Amino acid sequence: TMASLLQRTSTSAVSVVPPSIRHHNLTLLLWKSSARSSSSSSLHKNTPTSNDTMARLQPLSNKRRRRESRRHFQTQADFQQWRRNVRDSALLMFRPQKEVEQIRMEPLDLPTAAPFLQSVAPMADQLLLAGVKDATPSSPRDSLLECTYPLESNDILRYSVTDFSDWSAFRLGKFYELVDALTADVAYRHVASSSSGSGKEEVALVTAGHYHSRKYTRTDLNKDATLRSYVTKVGRSSLEVRTDGWQDDDKLINVCHTIMVALDSQTMKPLSRVGKALPPLIVETDDDHQRMQLADQHQQIRQDRSKNAMQLRNKVSVPPTFDEMQELHAIHRHRALQREEGIVDSTSSCAPTVREYTFRSSRVIFPEQRNVHGKLFGGFVMSEGQSLAQYTATFFAMGKPIVSMGIDEAIFLQPVALGDMVTFTARLVHATATTCRVNVTVEVRDPAAPSRVPVRSNRLVFVFGGDFSDRPQVIPETYQEMLMHVDVQKPRISPESLNRIYSASTMQLQ
Repeated sequence: TMASLLQRTSTSAVSVVPPSIRHHNLTLLLWKSSARSSSSSSLHKNTPTSNDTMARLQPLSNKRRRRESRRHFQTQADFQQWRRNVRDSALLMFRPQKEVEQIRMEPLDLPTAAPFLQSVAPMADQLLLAGVKDATPSSPRDSLLECTYPLESNDILRYSVTDFSDWSAFRLGKFYELVDALTADVAYRHVASSSSGSGKEEVALVTAGHYHSRKYTRTDLNKDATLRSYVTKVGRSSLEVRTDGWQDDDKLINVCHTIMVALDSQTMKPLSRVGKALPPLIVETDDDHQRMQLADQHQQIRQDRSKNAMQLRNKVSVPPTFDEMQELHAIHRHRALQREEGIVDSTSSCAPTVREYTFRSSRVIFPEQRNVHGKLFGGFVMSEGQSLAQYTATFFAMGKPIVSMGIDEAIFLQPVALGDMVTFTARLVHATATTCRVNVTVEVRDPAAPSRVPVRSNRLVFVFGGDFSDRPQVIPETYQEMLMHVDVQKPRISPESLNRIYSASTMQLQ
């Protein structure tokens, strides 16, 4: 259980400066107040508080708070079903032994087969790379790359990825750093797998974002860890690449889904706008169809998010609904009543604000952090953002153990140039009894014009688990904080959309 895992877990924030890589990236429980209007005389700060008043003002923190890890889904049951579908559809895992033996893996030369991965770290030559031999061209198995960390026998490599969490001992920032590079190699393998369509030399692949990443089980740093990346769906100008982290051949520990966009290398426009297309994905098995169905679900979620985006600087910015504003009103009214009763004051830890759990880190982008196009490597953003988010969540937990559970999304808005002044801002915008979410924004600032509105580069939402049952809900004060607070709770896919996806998938199977 989460409680037993947390008893063995300790955590601390670590500042990570990842090595260079050459890859281009575009890139409640609401405090429900049951307070009612009262016709009695005003209560004063020094007036003794009755039991009825105390019950009226205390948040319901002892009850299990919902909407914990299920962002993007209507119900907890939908979220748990998604987790099972993701687990059961993992490529080359949980298959009959006879079927596994028929799949021939062969060692690959890392600098040749995975040039982006080769540039991740000076210790890349100590990683082991493999691929499937004699796979059907343009199939998921044909694009697959399997990278193994020999942690059991390599102490130096093990120390380089160690976190302070016993449950999530493999540093999640390092996982995302590797994912950002490995997915690029996998995407290019698919582009090169077919002689038809656009050739590898005609296409520039960029990372649009990482989505739906979750940790499944505990990582054991005394055993080798393997990351397996492969294509799950291909459109005309984009493709989804899935990365599974696993141990002991059958223990899934991490999953992340990445969207890559294919641009014409001459015009730098999406292929669909210049009359070209990516090689189609050859779907062979029921598992391939199941992963494609999941990819369709993920696409629907992204489309729904785009239509209902709340960020003020987006092209589309949707205001909170009436019900959402009522919830925000209840949060602030609850704190006002607590102050009136003298239970808390403006500095009390019983009424924390988002501002109190906002932390920043600023960096100058140096050449060793560049990608092949001379821009900032996206893996650096992921790793640095994860460290700052973990730092923020640890302070909210008041030093109690927390675990890194994954990311809801990591969106790459536009590239960052060498020499840019970059600021990471982490805000803890929502918490339940067992989870909290930290929103990290990455902005480029101009030292010659400090008052100028910073250029947005990335937006990331990290999820952490822990025992937050004795911590009150954080209170958003500014309108921007309120939008973040509401946005991280929104389910993004409706039952009607799910039915359309499942119906279309069933027709494909038939």
